[in-house]
Amino acid sequence: MSTAPNPRLDAARTYVARKPEDRFGLYTLAMELRKAGEWEECFGTFQRLLELNPGYGAGWYHYGMSTRESGDRDGCLAILRRGLAATALSGDNHAHSEIESAIDEME
Repeated sequence: MSTAPNPRLDAARTYVARKPEDRFGLYTLAMELRKAGEWEECFGTFQRLLELNPGYGAGWYHYGMSTRESGDRDGCLAILRRGLAATALSGDNHAHSEIESAIDEME
């Protein structure tokens, strides 16, 4: 985790504070937290995003990849499998394929 100023992360936090259920805002915040290596807040933000948007394939994919980057391979696979089921239900074929490929690569 970096202590250097991060205007993009600050802006994303401010945006989500004003619009706490906005899909774009939550996704952006989670991705900025991922870049900063702020894993606990990153995972919490992805969880909130996916509670509100359970079929959002990009959210599932990047939540899984963030978990892998943090060093939790098993957690990554569990998240990706949940995302695979969610994208099958939502009909997001592109994300479903990406998630399926990521799982195959890791197994």
